[in-house]
Amino acid sequence: MSFAWKTVGMMYTRRCPLACGHCVTRSSPRAEGKMDPKDAARYIREAARVSANLCFTGGEPLLYAEEILELVALAADLGLHVSLVTGCGWAKQPERIEPVLEGLANAGLDHMVISWDFFHEAFVRRETAIRVARTAANLGLRPRIRSVFRSFDSPETRADYFSEFAPFVEKHEASVVVSVGRAEDLPEESFSWSDRPPAGFCPAVVLPVVRWDGTVYACCGPSLEAEPGSPLILGNALEESLEEILRRGRNDPVLHAIHTLGPAGIWNLIEPEGADGSGRRFFGVCNGCLALTNDPLLVGRLREKLAEPKLRLLIGALLLARKSGEPAGGRNGRRTTEKAAALAGCGEGCGCAIIKEEAR
Repeated sequence: MSFAWKTVGMMYTRRCPLACGHCVTRSSPRAEGKMDPKDAARYIREAARVSANLCFTGGEPLLYAEEILELVALAADLGLHVSLVTGCGWAKQPERIEPVLEGLANAGLDHMVISWDFFHEAFVRRETAIRVARTAANLGLRPRIRSVFRSFDSPETRADYFSEFAPFVEKHEASVVVSVGRAEDLPEESFSWSDRPPAGFCPAVVLPVVRWDGTVYACCGPSLEAEPGSPLILGNALEESLEEILRRGRNDPVLHAIHTLGPAGIWNLIEPEGADGSGRRFFGVCNGCLALTNDPLLVGRLREKLAEPKLRLLIGALLLARKSGEPAGGRNGRRTTEKAAALAGCGEGCGCAIIKEEAR
């Protein structure tokens, strides 16, 4: 199977000291929802059978630092590479920073992701986030900075949110804000929009997440807006084994299509049957994916298409290419990856287009 779960997310709590304007989980100090540590431990044991990586997220997982320390240690003992995402709201008391991070390092945390951008800086001083990054680096936690930007943020603005962290962090992960969760209330100019689903594949649908109530989603954020019956909702780990849920999800051809073709490619598949997207507006790949997967009629049309043997072969070839970073071998492989890239409507900067170019 060439479709594999890259990292399993543990959305330990919805509560957060911050209430950022772009938050896909609508987290805040008043938000409710938290995992039982015993359930979380079971999820970790089951996740270890289907993925090599585990990530704690929220809300703010370090509001429950002692519980997280024990769970990190369990995951590390199982051989998992463990990461954690934080907004640094817990670190407003400087004396807490080193003890908490040292405990995580001793427990086996592999690296820490610090969410830092315009939205977070409205609640936490930059000096606090820098102190967290510097301390994490000194303890070997390999910190990264993750920023979300609005469409009108200039290159200089984007660079500014990373420059002061550069001496301490190994990577800056930048993305554009998506119109889901609390971000739905942002001004329209915050987003890049079109009347067609945007081109490009989805790299996030191999990052499933278990929410605090046991619900398992196929991706690490926007799928939280999925409606009942959506293929992005994989099951509930309080009702059946997380391992079984994830193994079943790995075989869903709809997820394969999202990962390889993206919303534009899927739209191209079903468009001849009347799903032309007229009258719709799309705010990025994630919004386009939700528009498709929350529509039972469109999902039904897609499943019919995906039952065709030639299309299954096409997507299988691109799954292999996506996993390895290389085009499928031989003349037929080159034709297959080029056809898939064209179907996805790929343009400059898209992963499909890169595969297409390498295949020449």
